[in-house]
Amino acid sequence: MLALVLLVLFLAGPARAWDDPDYLEEDRPAPQPDAPWQVVSVEFKGFEAVTPAQARAVMEHKTPPGAVLSQPAPYDALKVQRDRRRLEQLFQQEGYFRAQVSVQEVRQAWDKGVRLIFVARQGEPTKVSEVQLLWPDAEARQAWQPQAQKLVQLKVGQRLQLARYEQSKRDIIRFFSNRSYPMIKVQGQVRVYRWERQAVIVLRVNPGPRLLFGRVEVKGNRRLSAKFIRQEKTFSRGQPFSLEAMEQTQQALLDTGFFGVVTLHPQYNKVADGMIPILVEVQERPPHSVQLRLGWGNEDLLRVGVQWVNRNLLGLNDTFSVEGKLSAIYAGMVGTLKVPRLPTHSANLVTRGGIEQRDSEAFINNRLFINPAVEYRLDKEWSWYLGYNMERNRIRELRALVPDPAFENQTFFISSVPLGIIYDSRNSVLDATKGTYFRLEVEMASEVLGSELSFIRPVADLRHVLPLPWQRWYLALRASAGVVYALPGTDTIPLIRRFFPGGADSVRGYPWEKLGPLDRGGNPLGGESMVVGSLELRFPLWGELGGVLFADAGNAWDDLLSQDHGVLRFTSGFGLRYNTPVGPIRLDFGYQLNPPDAGLDDRYEVYLSVGQAF
Repeated sequence: MLALVLLVLFLAGPARAWDDPDYLEEDRPAPQPDAPWQVVSVEFKGFEAVTPAQARAVMEHKTPPGAVLSQPAPYDALKVQRDRRRLEQLFQQEGYFRAQVSVQEVRQAWDKGVRLIFVARQGEPTKVSEVQLLWPDAEARQAWQPQAQKLVQLKVGQRLQLARYEQSKRDIIRFFSNRSYPMIKVQGQVRVYRWERQAVIVLRVNPGPRLLFGRVEVKGNRRLSAKFIRQEKTFSRGQPFSLEAMEQTQQALLDTGFFGVVTLHPQYNKVADGMIPILVEVQERPPHSVQLRLGWGNEDLLRVGVQWVNRNLLGLNDTFSVEGKLSAIYAGMVGTLKVPRLPTHSANLVTRGGIEQRDSEAFINNRLFINPAVEYRLDKEWSWYLGYNMERNRIRELRALVPDPAFENQTFFISSVPLGIIYDSRNSVLDATKGTYFRLEVEMASEVLGSELSFIRPVADLRHVLPLPWQRWYLALRASAGVVYALPGTDTIPLIRRFFPGGADSVRGYPWEKLGPLDRGGNPLGGESMVVGSLELRFPLWGELGGVLFADAGNAWDDLLSQDHGVLRFTSGFGLRYNTPVGPIRLDFGYQLNPPDAGLDDRYEVYLSVGQAF
């Protein structure tokens, strides 16, 4: 509590006794006679169509971000007038062409400070009275007019917004570029009648000739063959031109890990016989590289990782990497060999193997494993995989008070076949702002495969981020479920294959792995079934700082026939997010709404980590 008070006093800056009746005018420090005037605050009045954040983004004078850590900006009368004109132009971009912005300067002689107050009289907006689409001929008009009209974001009667006008032009260009018309030209004009507060939008659309993909030239490759690069393209010669196909090819080449830069250039000056050649320029990454990774989380504390990557080591366009990781709950070294286009054109052979130690709340386990798998990509969003998993597990330290310690302390050899399917349309892995992720994996271990345990273990994970109508507001949802069934020959599922929900990336409000069955000492026993769900509202606060409100639910059950099966534990809370180049820094506070009768000591948990919770 003392630290919190000191932090508040620090951010508040030097105390000034404005409310102290004994504070006299002569107590104020006298400014230097030649001290320059400084802008101590920037305020906005009458700004409705334009938010203060939009206004600050175009201004030269910036609001001082802090009372202690920054100095006020020097006052400049010319900058003030330029800012005033910029703000009027900003209103015009939002459709208020008769808006007027004035500025009031409140000067404080005692500290040579200037408060700038920008006052807007935005008036009535200019609305769209007509939208004209002009075509080179009647045939083009008949073929494309209805579809192009749907792409124009401004309709008759709506307020004119220049950003939506420019976006309409880009949408029309992209629409035709994906339908074999890469030489599309869109010329636009906005006729504004200020006194009538009306605007006419004119878009002249010339699709140009219909073209097909031609030959593909490769430039910039040194160690990798042009044949390999051409094999990664998602289009073929003679196929109708598509901008989306080019973007998919670019991403496919980047995903190989061999290239730092990939650009595709349609060769417009070499069009012949209705075909357009494509130039693919690549910049290869070094054959060997080393990466150092650092991270932090409540459970694992400091995370340190080192990865050594070798590209085309075997001459098979392969990638071989060795990664070592160390944290408070994990230590391991894992090697990965990826050979593309094996066994088929659309598949990759990926083999992972290594040794690792996992330190959980219930046990410490040493694991030696190898896992070859074939990954098959169906399209840019769907993929599936089939693999074989062979592992040896040995619990080094058993912390949970289990019914049969001797059973848990033995060495388990598991031989299993995992089969999974993945759908991923997210625009980012660390901080998605739209899209869906779904993964379903079924692992089956059997004595037929030489396994000492026989079970089937399906696990499903669904995540979705929905953009809301307001800028940088998102609704995120997550649902996960899993169950493990013992097959004939196996009576008990050991801890190493049970579920342990709870923690920063699970049900927030519960400690790590401690949602579900516990022993009398409070150590988790895990469950044979598990459900976790989350609903999270993400919104901006100031600059790169954002906030979240969330509700989580979930539980784990000892078996499907347990008395409390289906009973969910609910939590709610709030958090902060600060965006960084490596993902958002996350601070969450979760509170248990309906803890179990024999609950934990605290009903709340605080989490600090990097990346979204899901």
